Amino acid sequence: MTTSTAVAIIPSIDTLESEGLALAKMYKNEQASLKKRFKISISKDGLDYRLGKLMRSLRDEVGENGKINGNRLKEVGIANIDRRRRSEAEWFYNNQDDCLKAIKASKKGFTSLTALQLAMKKADKSNVGPNTEGDAEEDTSTSNVNAESIVANVLATAKKHNVDLQQVVEMLIDSATSTDNSVVESEVA
Repeated sequence: MTTSTAVAIIPSIDTLESEGLALAKMYKNEQASLKKRFKISISKDGLDYRLGKLMRSLRDEVGENGKINGNRLKEVGIANIDRRRRSEAEWFYNNQDDCLKAIKASKKGFTSLTALQLAMKKADKSNVGPNTEGDAEEDTSTSNVNAESIVANVLATAKKHNVDLQQVVEMLIDSATSTDNSVVESEVA
């Protein structure tokens, strides 16, 4: 009787393994198909790109903060497209350069604008520190950046990444000293 029990267990393990392998293969194929469809959808001739472009044009008609009238959506034939899909498509169109960079940088790729948007929001939240792009053109009279906010930002970043605060302070002092010396040297020359 012991032999029959052992024999009954082995086929069920084989069945579970076979089923698991079959499902894994199906999932892999499905993901590849979704990634391919997504890539087509965001191309210049794709649904999301063209929908975003149309939404941008409609938004320009009513002004940036205006609401697009439901009748206008019916007139152009897109009222039956889910409002979230229209919104995501418009977001993609407006941010396509950043989106394409994020897609290119992604290791796994994306299967939808929803996933892309979520990943980009998450990446934006994790990017701590002042943005130095365009600082030269910024009008400092209206800027909210001051020494206090910079120090708070540096301290928060150091704490978040478990960096020794004393080391940060020493490096700041060294940087300030070397910067001051280079300024003095350039003024003398």
